[in-house]
Amino acid sequence: MKAKQKTIRIFDIEITNDKEFFAYMDKNLILLKDFFLLLRGHISDNVINYLKDHNFCFKAAKDCNIKISSKHTSSDNRAIMAQKEKIAGKSSDKKEIQIVKERVKTLFIEKPIRSGTQIDHEGDVTIFGRVNSAAKVIAAGNVEIFGIIDGLVQCDGDYMIVKELGKGHIIFNGDILDRDLFDGNIKKITKNKDEILIKDLFETTNY
Repeated sequence: MKAKQKTIRIFDIEITNDKEFFAYMDKNLILLKDFFLLLRGHISDNVINYLKDHNFCFKAAKDCNIKISSKHTSSDNRAIMAQKEKIAGKSSDKKEIQIVKERVKTLFIEKPIRSGTQIDHEGDVTIFGRVNSAAKVIAAGNVEIFGIIDGLVQCDGDYMIVKELGKGHIIFNGDILDRDLFDGNIKKITKNKDEILIKDLFETTNY
């Protein structure tokens, strides 16, 4: 027997009614195929049959006795626990825990991300090329992409800078962003409490 801990990517979906659910799923079907779906709210037989027909892996939240956070814990610094002996004139048997912060370096990529490539980084990611179709970029930190996004980009950091969203998908702090919100201008994406804010990066502000 072998047992290994795995990390899975989960979408927590609260369903109001069948019509809204089917519209949402049909719009994001290709994107959501890569995720485990945790369902809440109105879970009808039609919903169950739809997910089975499309070979989704899913579970009703009420049937799961596990704690699931809403997003990854992300930071420029990663905390590492280290033991240090406390010395006061002489050695002591007691040990105290010291928090050591290790900065996660920004990942810079100057070439296109090829189809079928997956990048998973604990820190910030800056890409100067295109993210091609079927490519994935997953970052715990902030993301800046100055090429066209035709693949999947998932950012769990505080902000994103996006030049152009092509045929791809963006997931920011667990929310799928609507392609209609991107008009070809460079966008700055942030989050204020539960609201996603998408603005032109070079938006003129009058004081």
